[in-house]
Parts: sequence; structure tokens; C-alpha cells
Amino acid sequence: MGLFDKLRKNKNNGATEEREQKSFGPIVGFVLLDSLDYSFDAFTRHLKEEWNLDPGTPASPESLVFEVDGMKVVCGYMPAAVPNREVEENCKYNFLWREAEQVVSRHKAHVIVSVLGHDDPVEGHKLFTKVASSLLQTEQAIAYYSAPMVMEASQYVDLAHALKDGELPVVLWVFIGMYQGENGVGAYTAGLQSFGKDELEVVNSAQSLGDVFEFMSIIASFVIENDVTLKDGETIGFSAEQKLPLTRSAGVAAQGESIKIGY
Repeated sequence: MGLFDKLRKNKNNGATEEREQKSFGPIVGFVLLDSLDYSFDAFTRHLKEEWNLDPGTPASPESLVFEVDGMKVVCGYMPAAVPNREVEENCKYNFLWREAEQVVSRHKAHVIVSVLGHDDPVEGHKLFTKVASSLLQTEQAIAYYSAPMVMEASQYVDLAHALKDGELPVVLWVFIGMYQGENGVGAYTAGLQSFGKDELEVVNSAQSLGDVFEFMSIIASFVIENDVTLKDGETIGFSAEQKLPLTRSAGVAAQGESIKIGY
């Protein structure tokens, strides 16, 4: 059974019902700003023009709260950098943006973005992405942060445009960490738990860093897009001949239990 058939088969075996029985916590991220001079005016304009969403009038200069389709959005302006060099320390995990630490070290303030009250994590993340991308288009915005992900503002905005084409920008929702171990390449996800799924890992792979990263991206996207639950003891593959084993156990680099894919 090929990977695509495997995923579609799982989707029809009750994964949606399992998801609906779970409760989902808030979706939270940070928009980093290089100036203390900030208001929500430009954000409001971008949100209306790009996504046809009206957040209304801020309750105060520091906070904006509004609802969309029963979901609550909370934006809170903080006139200070994220403490304890938390963002700068996470830059080392973001190998695709080499200048990350240099750029984010300039941030002087940030906006905390939250989406609460969603019963469908995909819809919740879609709304969050629209809000975050609108905030990231304001003049003072330099980067997006949600541990361990650190992403340049313009890149986040560009990737968010996938929503306009009916596609899901999973790369904005699930971080893929990479490392070179003594016995091969390792990779792990952070973010699938927000969708009620186990995180994924590849451990001690003989494949290249690039191949493992692409593989993990494809699997994470299909898990979310098809609402798939990968299970211990099963196999997946891109062809009838390829059978990659799945093992559920304590995470090596991922938090909590994870599904290890023998790749």
C-alpha cells in the first residue's frame, strides 16, 4: 500500500471522530517588533484588505480582542523584548534562516497573538495565520516566534498566501528540527500535538539532511491535511514495495511520545 492510499485509508477509519472528541488549547505566537512606537491601526487595515476580517476597535492601545466564527482572537502589545533571550536561544534550531539571531536581537517589543475556543484545529490555525500575517506586514514587525520556530516576517507573510489558493501552510504550523547524530541524521516535529496528533521523528537515518527534511515535511502535511493518525506497528511507504515501520515510544528529540518512522 502506498503512502497516499495509507493516509486516505486512515482518514476513512474514524480519525475525524477521534479528533472531535479531543479538546484543543489556545494557539499562541509572538510577533517581534523593532520599535516601541506601535498601534493596531495598520494591522486592522491589512486584516480587512487581505482577509476581509474586521477586528473592530481596540479595547485599549495595548490590546485588541475580537471574534470570528465563534473563535476568540486576542492580540496583546508588550512594550518589551521577550525575556531571557528566549527567542535568540531558539534561533540555533532554525537552520533555514542563518541570520535569525542577528535580526531578532534587535526586537524591542512584541505582540502576543492567541486564538481560543476553536473545536477544529485546522480552522483555528487558518484564522491564526491570517491574523499573524497581517500583524507581520506592519512596518515595525521583523519576525515571528513560536518556540522553537523563528521565522522572518516577509517569509511568513509569503507562505501565508497559500491560504488564498486553498492550500494549508503547514510549514507555518509544524516546526521540523534537524540534527546530525553520531549514527546518522535525525529529525523531529513540534506542533502536531496542537492537532491532536503524536509528533514525528526520524532517528539515525542514512539519508541526507535535505532528503529527511523533505520527507518529514510531506508526512506532516499529509497527517494534517487528511486528518491521519499514524499508529504503532503499522507501516507506510511511497510505493507498494516500500514499507517504512512506525514505532510509538518516548521522544528522542521530540516532546512526549512520538511516532518514529524508519526512514
